[in-house]
Amino acid sequence: MPVNKKVIYKWLFAVSVMLNLVTAGYFIDRKVYFGYMRRHQFEKQKWDALFSTQTDNQEIIFIGTSLTEGFALRSTFDNIHLKNMGFAGLETDEILKNLKRIIVRKPPKIFLEAGINDVRNGKSMDNAYNNFVQMCTVVKAVSPATRLYVQSVLPTLNNQFNQKIKDYNRKLASYCLANHVIYIDMYNGFLVDNKLNALATTDGTHLTSYGYYLWKKQMEKYITE
Repeated sequence: MPVNKKVIYKWLFAVSVMLNLVTAGYFIDRKVYFGYMRRHQFEKQKWDALFSTQTDNQEIIFIGTSLTEGFALRSTFDNIHLKNMGFAGLETDEILKNLKRIIVRKPPKIFLEAGINDVRNGKSMDNAYNNFVQMCTVVKAVSPATRLYVQSVLPTLNNQFNQKIKDYNRKLASYCLANHVIYIDMYNGFLVDNKLNALATTDGTHLTSYGYYLWKKQMEKYITE
């Protein structure tokens, strides 16, 4: 029976494709796995570092997302009492959990940044707002002497995101005014042509060094007061 070379070539090609997919999947899985493990280790180190120290009367803790995480607080403000508990990818429900862990330290000041990932991930902003209210309630209940500074969500280069952010920020501002919480409107300070200043961002959301400079200028008086 004659050998059909076309059939053999097809089978060889199919096997080659499958082997390539398996190999690619293996290395992708390894990258994802070890990336996750490195991330987990990094976050654990931050928590361990925080709870290895005692609270003092000058401790200032920033809580938030990757935007906060990327803020080199101590060197920017030349203040060793600043502690950065920002973590990439967190939505408001996860930030609420982190806040509950942190507030037992009863720090003199907490700066809160939360909401951008709820917007980007298409989550309910009503739910995000409820999480925010719980954050304020927890701080007041557990550590009424802590001064809570609520930072508005920053603009992006996405108009649809920005509309949600503006609506959300209005609700935050209204709540803070009614409940004697310090609200910091950072949104307008980052705008150019009704969008996030292009010089301030790397990807439409995350910040460049210039973006952090803008952030610093709006925070300075609150850090030192």
